[in-house]
Amino acid sequence: MFSKPLRLNNQFQNYDWGTYNDIPAILGIDKPDTDLPLAELWVGAHPNAPSMVADSGQSLNELIRQQPKLILGAHAASMDNTLPYLFKILSARKALSIQVHPSKAQAQSGFKKERAAGITAQSQNCNYKDDNHKPELIYALTPFYAMAGFRTNEALAESLLTLQHPDFDKWAFRIKSGSAQDIEAFYHWLLYLDGELLTDYVGYAVQIAQQSDDNALSWLYQLYQLYGVDSGIFFPLILNLFELSPGQAIFLGAGCPHAYLKGTGIEIMANSDNVLRGGLTQKYMDRAELVKVTQYTSQANQIEVQQGRVEKNVRIFDIPCPDFQFELLMLNEENEYLTGSSEGVELYFVVEGQVAVSGEIFAQGESFLWPASLEPQTLTGTNTKVARVYTCL
Repeated sequence: MFSKPLRLNNQFQNYDWGTYNDIPAILGIDKPDTDLPLAELWVGAHPNAPSMVADSGQSLNELIRQQPKLILGAHAASMDNTLPYLFKILSARKALSIQVHPSKAQAQSGFKKERAAGITAQSQNCNYKDDNHKPELIYALTPFYAMAGFRTNEALAESLLTLQHPDFDKWAFRIKSGSAQDIEAFYHWLLYLDGELLTDYVGYAVQIAQQSDDNALSWLYQLYQLYGVDSGIFFPLILNLFELSPGQAIFLGAGCPHAYLKGTGIEIMANSDNVLRGGLTQKYMDRAELVKVTQYTSQANQIEVQQGRVEKNVRIFDIPCPDFQFELLMLNEENEYLTGSSEGVELYFVVEGQVAVSGEIFAQGESFLWPASLEPQTLTGTNTKVARVYTCL
């Protein structure tokens, strides 16, 4: 039995697309002594970079392995005795690769087939490192730019016409009066472009973009400056573009092509490494599997910008998956919050101010895990904002 919440020490990930000072500023700490970018701070029990329990120095994933029911709760077995979500602070100074994540059924099937074929998680051509899906939410802490989900047929056709190229014009006319199958056909065609033809298309598009003030073409040119001849630079014309203000969020489900372009935010996802890449990367791309996993219907590509609905002092975001739920607690002299309402494991991260609980103070940028077996207690704070993550599994 635990007598208090587990204070966590968390690890940075140093990916080349990251910023250098943004995450330390959000955490309210000095920048670590490194010249490497600080792309992500991971808070959770992922084995690649688990949080460490401050009091014991033990990794959180190892502690959960030893005491799954005490930490995760009565439904630990249905979570495979692991924390079912991962919380990140993500900070991008340049675009990440275009990605699609499989559904649960696709992940289970793909994982089984690859292992039967002798493809392991360490194999260069591995698509399915595990058998889980990877829905995710990004919540903006700064102005945050992203592209996600196919545009409607009409909007996509109009966007392609801005390239003023006969080959793209043909696709525009077909897509405008077509269906989801025509978007799929264009997506397939674009992904398989290579060699001189791709070089010619990119060169032409870059010339058009340099002479235009169109937002999508501006992003096309920026991506070209970063990645050169890559079919991924055309995706700002194909996907919906989002500019999130601080406090806004979008949820990205299975089969949704997306890429984060710039900014800092909170990212929460199901505990999975399954990523199929579609461009802006030097990593392995399985185009055939990507085309199969991607969703093309208008319903699948309707992504709503969320402000969250407020109930008392809690801002709640709509997340249509049981693996994780996300809320922001707003604490002041008149508002408190009682932990443990989910009756399962809960993760807390102090976004602003400081919070007091169980005789301890957690300052801005600090985090703690509330084990399911720990009795509920009251969180208090003044002008404090705390992120809370829990599961419905």
